[in-house]
Amino acid sequence: MAKVKVKNLAMLDQEIARLQRKSRRLEDQLGSRIDHLKGNYKKMAVNSVVPGIANSGAMGFLGGMAKTLWQSGSAKSVLTKAALTALEFIAVRFGIKLFNNFKNRRHRRKAEASKAKSSPEE
Repeated sequence: MAKVKVKNLAMLDQEIARLQRKSRRLEDQLGSRIDHLKGNYKKMAVNSVVPGIANSGAMGFLGGMAKTLWQSGSAKSVLTKAALTALEFIAVRFGIKLFNNFKNRRHRRKAEASKAKSSPEE
């Protein structure tokens, strides 16, 4: 769409109205995309882990069991806690590994620098 040069207040009001209509249209599009995501996020998540299983017959049985477990309050709580514990464990291990790599790199650099200072040039 071509840019419109606003020359007076009437044109400014028209441009504001046009932009508001455009904003509403974009909000509606975003809303429909979110509705699509809400309706399909489970299949998308399963397909991202195991491609193609969401539409297979095995998913009917496993999905039914998973749905029953997920609707159960206590099972949902246990599964959520287990998932969070696993994620926390992975994050801590990854963080420790990164910290150790950083610390070892600094230690090596300091050792090399002190060795270069202490050894006379030949």
